[in-house]
Amino acid sequence: MAKFEVGDRVKVLDKPGWPEGSYKPASWEGDIVEVIENPDGYVLMKTQKTRYKMTFHENELEKI
Repeated sequence: MAKFEVGDRVKVLDKPGWPEGSYKPASWEGDIVEVIENPDGYVLMKTQKTRYKMTFHENELEKI
């Protein structure tokens, strides 16, 4: 079963190893717009900051 559902509000977790000063979506918030079935465990999130749709693994997000 998927960890998130369409419409869930989520936040991107910080990830060690992201270079300083580069594009870093840690702490960005958004809404789940699609739960991807293949490959399993990925979701499409529409970010609040840029309004772009971005794909993340469920383990990189937390529900808020």
